[in-house]
Amino acid sequence: MADRLRLALVFHQHQPAGNFPSVFQDVTERAYAPLVASLYRHPEVKASLHFSGPLLDWLEANRPDVIGDLADLVRRGQIELLSGGYYEPVLVGIPRRDGVGQIRALSDRVHAIFGQRPLGAWLTERVWEPHLPSLLAEAGVAYTVLDDEHFLQAGLRPQELGESFVTEDQGLPVIVFPGSVKLRYLIPFRDVRETMKELRARADEGARLVVYADDGEKFGAWPGTYQRVHKDGWLEQFFSAIAQADFIQTTTLEDAWIFQKPARRVYIPAGSYPEMAEWALEPNAAKRYAQARNKLDAELSPLVAAPLWRNFFAKYPESNGLQKRMLIVSEELARRSILDASAEVRQAQQNLWRAQGNDVYWHGVFGGIYFPHLRADAYASLLKAERILSERRTAAGEQRDYDVDGYDEYIFRGNAGAVFVHVQGGAVVEWDIYASATNLVDTLARRPEAEHEALRRAEKSGKVLVGKAAEKETKSIHEAVRARERGLSKLLEYDVARRAFFQDSFRVGKAEPVVLHAYYYQLTPQREARTVSLILEPPARSLASVPGLGIRKDIRIADEGLAAGVRYRLRNDGEEAIAIQFTSTSNVGLLSEQNAADVITIGTKKTTAGKPLDARHVSEIAVHSESRHFDIAIAIDPPCDVTTRPIYSITNSEQGFERVYQQLEIASTWNVTIEPDAHVDLEVRATAVGQMVEPDAVRPTARRRKATAATNPETARVPRR
Repeated sequence: MADRLRLALVFHQHQPAGNFPSVFQDVTERAYAPLVASLYRHPEVKASLHFSGPLLDWLEANRPDVIGDLADLVRRGQIELLSGGYYEPVLVGIPRRDGVGQIRALSDRVHAIFGQRPLGAWLTERVWEPHLPSLLAEAGVAYTVLDDEHFLQAGLRPQELGESFVTEDQGLPVIVFPGSVKLRYLIPFRDVRETMKELRARADEGARLVVYADDGEKFGAWPGTYQRVHKDGWLEQFFSAIAQADFIQTTTLEDAWIFQKPARRVYIPAGSYPEMAEWALEPNAAKRYAQARNKLDAELSPLVAAPLWRNFFAKYPESNGLQKRMLIVSEELARRSILDASAEVRQAQQNLWRAQGNDVYWHGVFGGIYFPHLRADAYASLLKAERILSERRTAAGEQRDYDVDGYDEYIFRGNAGAVFVHVQGGAVVEWDIYASATNLVDTLARRPEAEHEALRRAEKSGKVLVGKAAEKETKSIHEAVRARERGLSKLLEYDVARRAFFQDSFRVGKAEPVVLHAYYYQLTPQREARTVSLILEPPARSLASVPGLGIRKDIRIADEGLAAGVRYRLRNDGEEAIAIQFTSTSNVGLLSEQNAADVITIGTKKTTAGKPLDARHVSEIAVHSESRHFDIAIAIDPPCDVTTRPIYSITNSEQGFERVYQQLEIASTWNVTIEPDAHVDLEVRATAVGQMVEPDAVRPTARRRKATAATNPETARVPRR
């Protein structure tokens, strides 16, 4: 028994807090519940399982039978449950105090439900930086799992990875287990015999411990896997094979930690799993990174320096803006918490933690920044917390480089709302309404992705899998190109900058438009009673195509942040008349183009978010969002032509490429003639009203559940599909 290869199976289950209830239900039916039931039928197979806080909460409320089965498995010593950040944050992307607090909260939750306090933790997306051992140790974590790629980057060789290792920060240690990348690609996409062959080879090399650690969604929720894993019996065959193998002994990570001393101390460079490194880069850089790795053999390629997960903050300004906004709320809440332990402050803490969930801050085949409902949930959670903090606030504005891009933005925050003005484009990049817990400018620009080239190649060669072909294909999502519809590559368009409120462009005759969205304006705050006035001017070089043209915009913020408007002064400092078509564009974040209750009224015409509309001589626009609980009234002077249209991005996910609705674009266009030494004034004024959305209730600490109380033990053994 002692010379057997120890095999640790680690299954990670997570759904983001803001995901649709139907997704929780469907993935549980197809993946989570069948996996737990299969473990129940195979008591000889030990495993370590991790459930994130939102998923654990949902299971307790909606699937007590699964909770009961897990409690039985814990009681008989077959599984251990791992901790981690409650809302599944990437720990390096949130303040240390919040990371420690979230891990302790999930450990408390697991202990309250199952009577077992976790000793290990799942590290979200295996994102590692060298300071994490002290954070994990402070949170009560003894061990975690990384990809074997991490250890190869530290200079170890593949044949040295059949052990556990110890690392530390500031003298505080944590045990790290290398998870096999090769097994991640074999399980469950290849025949069971190939997996057993790999395990035999590792045993023959002298490995004492092999760790498989990956997402539970692969076992039924990924395309084609439900048929393969459950209906065709792959998982049953796998569990039977490892149970019957005379050279394998399954183990939990806890047992491996207790009974097997670490091989030696290592210091691991920052990084994540290999795919994440490419996703974090701009397309051209990702291509160079892949080329560098491909030129080297398997032993040397991991030594190519991988970019940090933090690079997503450089790649996506929207992600950076959300994260820096979260830091503002976290800092204020930390100061408030020193002397205030009220229920309201605890409630604000829960909402802040919810907003720190990792999914919305990045994008790859997983990641969710492209999904409006996840962004909306993150902002709603932050603004529910800030609504509590704003009760004692005196309305004020400040110039501050809050997003750390080297330029001072202007931030106004009152008791009812907040407005953030960025000098890039001289535009409003965030407009928060506290009552409805909504950022009206919750938008996402369309930008190139490395995955778009894969889509173009696959469509050109006719290798895109659509419809039933995509479902039947059993290849991994990393090996096949799937799409929800044909011809998506023809819809690829890209923006020059973030999409915001009050963005400027102009055109002379039939020439190409001069788009000012990416230019950095000069900002000068003005003092006025009860109003914040900001004077912004674009650089002269951006207007060089029209000699003599000058543009000045005055953004005014009033009524505690519920009103924001812009007045343009277009002047002619030249000697000849200037005739231009000037456009002010505003982008509004709506959840979906399909909600009939989200109505846009332009003059006497009405439309919905998914239907473009053109109207002439418009002086009033109204946007009513039932889905996001707000109304915007826009007044235009003088009247102008208005067009609205939905903006879509093309993105990839576990289910394949699809078009995703991002925002509503409202463009107001004037045809103006400016005489020499004269000017023309144009104005757009917007007022927002939010319907009160109550904050989420503070989650009570669950009492310990009796294992037999959840469900009938006989029915608990039946697979739930």
